[in-house]
Amino acid sequence: MTHTEDFEDLLDCKNVLGVEYDDETNTLTVFVSQKLPDSELADEDNVKKRVTDVNLEVEDAGFDEERDGFDALSHAEPVPEAQANRHDRHRPVVAGVSEINAKETAATAGPYPARVTDTKTANWSADVSEGDLVRLSNNHVYARINDAEFGEPIVQPSPRDGGGLPDDKTGELLGYVTVEDGAVVDVSARSADPEQDSAEYHELDDSWPTTVRREDYRSMKGKTVAKTGRTTGVTRSQVKATSASVRVKFGDAGTLTLRDQCIAGAMSKGGDSGSPVFLDSSGELVGLLFAGSSRQTIFNKIANVESELGVELLAEESGEGGDGGSGGDDGDRDDDDGGEDGSFTYRETLSETVSVAVGSPQLSLVSFSVAGSPTSGQQASATARVSGSAKGTAWLAVDGDRTTFELSETHVRGNRFVRNVRVTVTIPESVGDSFDVNVEGGYVLNE
Repeated sequence: MTHTEDFEDLLDCKNVLGVEYDDETNTLTVFVSQKLPDSELADEDNVKKRVTDVNLEVEDAGFDEERDGFDALSHAEPVPEAQANRHDRHRPVVAGVSEINAKETAATAGPYPARVTDTKTANWSADVSEGDLVRLSNNHVYARINDAEFGEPIVQPSPRDGGGLPDDKTGELLGYVTVEDGAVVDVSARSADPEQDSAEYHELDDSWPTTVRREDYRSMKGKTVAKTGRTTGVTRSQVKATSASVRVKFGDAGTLTLRDQCIAGAMSKGGDSGSPVFLDSSGELVGLLFAGSSRQTIFNKIANVESELGVELLAEESGEGGDGGSGGDDGDRDDDDGGEDGSFTYRETLSETVSVAVGSPQLSLVSFSVAGSPTSGQQASATARVSGSAKGTAWLAVDGDRTTFELSETHVRGNRFVRNVRVTVTIPESVGDSFDVNVEGGYVLNE
């Protein structure tokens, strides 16, 4: 049992919604629905009288009334209006816009792409195979708090924002982790289509997520995180807790205790459930938002999301190490134990001759990947990650099809300008383990 769980008995106290014990500082943080003077609290409800020999901090959640849990944010009534353009129909679907089960109100499309790695870990449809790509959001967003049947339709935008069947269907419920007392995640997955789903995160830098954090969450305390969501858009706040046990109200399912949660300050409202959360300094994906109040925002650790659901979030590697540097695995390796050199099998996916222009700004190709499982003879979405030596207008030609794009101050990574460029490739009629794509590029120079 973790040290925080030693203090979970305090959740039975009047107004107490969450607790976290930090053994490095011997600090117990208690989150309450409203602060009351000692004179209005019975001894059994007065945290000050129930704990000793710790540094005690009490955080007011801002409800101004007695509550027994934080709100699961797509069940906070009434759901506010969506931020401009996030209630619109987006094709392809990007993370951070309005999306939910067709039988629900409104919430947010979450991280994509996620690759299914283990269908025995959680509840998965028999139609799902390991290796399939899915989009994630909360259980209470796609799976209706454990009540949905596999195959139920997901719509974008949400019904609250005018979405409906059949025109706005974006996928079907495929998997979820049961939400119950003691759970560490509120997550589910829908089917995804590389032609209809984008790996972009609405109104965030197009290189995000740079990495996925899989350890060392304690070091995030005091750091700023950012999220993109349906109701409040892009917002930022500082992390207050990284291993909290919290009580959350899940509508008709009642109030449940979830463990090992991260808590930040105010940066969400009803309808923001499912929002991806990033470390603001590096673009590292760190969490999945699901609950909160007017003063706090609660999100699952993304490492718990992966392990509990049996998926792997795919992200580009920034090469800069990020803040904390613990999320370095980008999930795209083909290295398998027991291969060549005694430990790895090295599969060649890149072989090119680089032309270097002397005295001119230089553009290089960092990586090139095709989304999903390519179908022979069809077009597929692909991502070319490029690195330039200067800002300005650059170009790429993929098998002769040219596109231009800008490299600006928002794309700075160290002393380079790095950007993901979305392109389209045509899959050959006969595809083996790989196929060749001709990629050319450079800068557009003024005459």
